[in-house]
Amino acid sequence: MVRFQRGTAVVSSIAVPATSTAPFRQVGRYALFGEIASGGMATVHVGRLMGTAGFARTVAIKRLHPHFAKDPDFVSMALDEARIAARIQHPNVVSVLDVVTTDGEMFLVMDYIHGEALSRLIRVAVRDGGGGAPPRVAAAIVANALHGLHAAHAHQERRRDPPEGLHDAHPDAARRGHGERGGPAVARG
Repeated sequence: MVRFQRGTAVVSSIAVPATSTAPFRQVGRYALFGEIASGGMATVHVGRLMGTAGFARTVAIKRLHPHFAKDPDFVSMALDEARIAARIQHPNVVSVLDVVTTDGEMFLVMDYIHGEALSRLIRVAVRDGGGGAPPRVAAAIVANALHGLHAAHAHQERRRDPPEGLHDAHPDAARRGHGERGGPAVARG
């Protein structure tokens, strides 16, 4: 059940593997675990950075669908967007930490944000008879998403990066009341 209380959605969330006992695929220095979400261009997995001396960090790993990973124009666009997102420091913008290419596949490693996808929160709230998010919550989510988009545009203007990808929005890009900017390469959720 989803309940919106003072701007916060309260739900259960995906369990993040704390150990390497769960089945995983090794991708560079990352362990790739189960799927979090899938869209038209990529699948997002929960992952773990497996560092030296027992250092580990939970991350989100976006794996481009094979036909996009083989398209040089799409790969170039995804890399450009990843470079832009990696340079922006803002609470409403997904941080891209690394890009891994191996065996014809492309993976974007991003900060993992604990929480539920906005689309799921709304779907469950509607199903449970709540009619969706209260207007104040919806307005706060949209405002936060716009703050993230503004940060991306402000960065683009300072750096004179190409604007492609900065206008893309993804309905699952906002979580836990924070509208995080996302696009085809780096959307959260």
